[in-house]
Amino acid sequence: MISEHSTNIAFRTKRGEEKRQWSRLVHICRTMATLEGQKVPQSSSASDGISPPQRIHRGPTDILQALAATVGPDPTAAHYKYHDDPYLIPLSNFRKRSYALSAEAGRKAAAWVRDEHADLFSMREWDPPGKKKTPYLNADPHIDAFAPKPIYNDESKVTEEDFKYTLNNALVEDAIKVFELLGGVNALSEELKMEFLQLLCFYNEKEPLAMEWLEERWFAAKTRDRHSATWRLGGLADSIFTSMEPKSSEAYCAIIQGMAKYYQAERAHLLAQEAMEKGIPLSTSVFNSLISCVGFLKEGTTLRIEALKTLLAQMKEQGLSPDQGTLSSCLKSISAWGGGNMLQQVALQVVAEFKSIGLQPGLSAYYYLLCLFCKERGPRVDILTTILNDLEKRENLVPQDATDTNFFITAMGVCSDHLQDISLAERLHKLLMKGDNYRLVGDAYKESIYYRHYITVSCRHAPFEKTLELLDTLIPNVYVPEPSVMEEIIKRLEAGGAGERLAQAWSQLVVFGHANRVRLVERLLDAFCNCYQYQDDEIKAKIRLAAGDILKFGQMAEEKEEKNEMRSPVQKLSATAMTNIIELCSDVTDKADEGWEKVSQALDRLRSQQAAGVPARPQVLAQVAQRAATVGRPTIAAAAVGYLSECGFEEATSASVATLSVMLNRSEEEVKTLLQDRSNLSALHPTALAVAEAYHEVKSGASLHQSDSSTSSESDSESSDDDC
Repeated sequence: MISEHSTNIAFRTKRGEEKRQWSRLVHICRTMATLEGQKVPQSSSASDGISPPQRIHRGPTDILQALAATVGPDPTAAHYKYHDDPYLIPLSNFRKRSYALSAEAGRKAAAWVRDEHADLFSMREWDPPGKKKTPYLNADPHIDAFAPKPIYNDESKVTEEDFKYTLNNALVEDAIKVFELLGGVNALSEELKMEFLQLLCFYNEKEPLAMEWLEERWFAAKTRDRHSATWRLGGLADSIFTSMEPKSSEAYCAIIQGMAKYYQAERAHLLAQEAMEKGIPLSTSVFNSLISCVGFLKEGTTLRIEALKTLLAQMKEQGLSPDQGTLSSCLKSISAWGGGNMLQQVALQVVAEFKSIGLQPGLSAYYYLLCLFCKERGPRVDILTTILNDLEKRENLVPQDATDTNFFITAMGVCSDHLQDISLAERLHKLLMKGDNYRLVGDAYKESIYYRHYITVSCRHAPFEKTLELLDTLIPNVYVPEPSVMEEIIKRLEAGGAGERLAQAWSQLVVFGHANRVRLVERLLDAFCNCYQYQDDEIKAKIRLAAGDILKFGQMAEEKEEKNEMRSPVQKLSATAMTNIIELCSDVTDKADEGWEKVSQALDRLRSQQAAGVPARPQVLAQVAQRAATVGRPTIAAAAVGYLSECGFEEATSASVATLSVMLNRSEEEVKTLLQDRSNLSALHPTALAVAEAYHEVKSGASLHQSDSSTSSESDSESSDDDC
């Protein structure tokens, strides 16, 4: 029984094993058939007439780019570097700058910890116990950019590999230190000497700016380079070049380009002449750099043009073909020499010559043409239309020079200030948004300048509806207007009679950080008053609410100044602005409306001389006094008339009569008769008496009480004389 049972088990085991092997074989066959069906035929045609296309190799992000192309960019969305949360997105230039720089400061702090405490990153602390620690590897995979950088001092033992490391990573100061530790020039091979010379010439022996701190460079607002000789004469680069014997073509090219880049023009041209006399060939890049600084050699336009032609002729003698950099260098020099028809004709001749040999101008060349033709105070020249006609024909714009990013901001400035043409501005913006051209707008500072010009020319010359559409698209996530641009927006909204938009503009001033700019706020109040009467009741209520908020904001700012004892005093609204607030807030018929409280507060500030100057429209206060008396606010009416009399306005007389007419429910003729008899005025209500006092103050130049006291003093003196 036991043996039979064992035999059955063995048989079933063998049978199960065969079944598993057979299933495995079937699976392999099916897999082979599937793979065979998925193979792309190598031939371009098949027996059944179906010709599938060849396989296209895709990159790791091609699918994401295709999906993004179907959606398109969202101009109303915040920049990707900000949190996608409406409560955290910065909406002012100051907050955007602070947000970006603070995030970058965190990264710089992490880099400081990495560099100052490099020993903490020398091994992987998370390896399990008993496992051998892996030195100098703190990540898997290892990333050199995140690893601690080596530190070199006088006690460091260095090799040529360390020197090569500093050269490859552009560590200028470390390269100089390692160079000294290795023993100087004699300890280096000619190849390393050449690489070291090129590094020193490119950076002028100064440590370059860190490329990873993008935000710090973007917000630096560096718009112009310093055009002065900053080359280190007699420095390490000169000594290395002198020690190289024989001097190769690469050595001459490196030292000449370095001197020309840092405007040591005379020395660079002398070395170039020396190389050509020795028969040492120079590169096209060398001549480009010499052309860019040819203006430092000669004085006067004629001599400079002759020097430029000489360099181009020497290029031809050397058998060198010019490139787009040569064209850009020529136009850069010509545009820096000034303006006038002579230079403009020379520039056009240069462009025509380069086009004849098949070289089309790039964005940098067109940028220099705009600088030459479209001077700020020069005659209006429309060269931008020709430039756009050329650029619009190109499928895409490929950046080739750092100055390419100056083209769009300069061209939009030409559209706004020089040509004042909205159609060209729209064509330029369409070109910028085409394909990947937006990367040519430059850093955050240049982007802000570009949109400043675009919105300005749109507010001045575009149809009103298009302007509103543009403002809704760009503000505030893409662009936050500066005070000058915000003033242009207010003017445009005022001209269009957009009362609701003007009421929203006050909220934008607060959010953008412009609410403390008195000139801008006063301009907004003027716009409120100019278009108020043409609005609906609902919009009028919004405008009155915004005017009251302006008054409250100023009061809060003054309270904060007194509490914190600020050094720079808060600039206060003028009396004209206060009058505008009074006019707007008093346009209510309800006695209990909150607007009358704002009117009372504004009048108190006027009478206490907390507003600069005097009102430009005193008749507004006269109308407000009569309106206040009509709705049953006699105190406000008396305060308005009293302020007019204190300032000596002629409107105080008619305002006093009209206000008393409403208070006493009498005609103006009866009021005038009543005011002539001063004995009857003592029975008036205190507010009516205050209005009467204002009337007599304007008429006689003294208040009613002062007149009574002077009369009584005269009678007292007469009685005393009689007694004598």
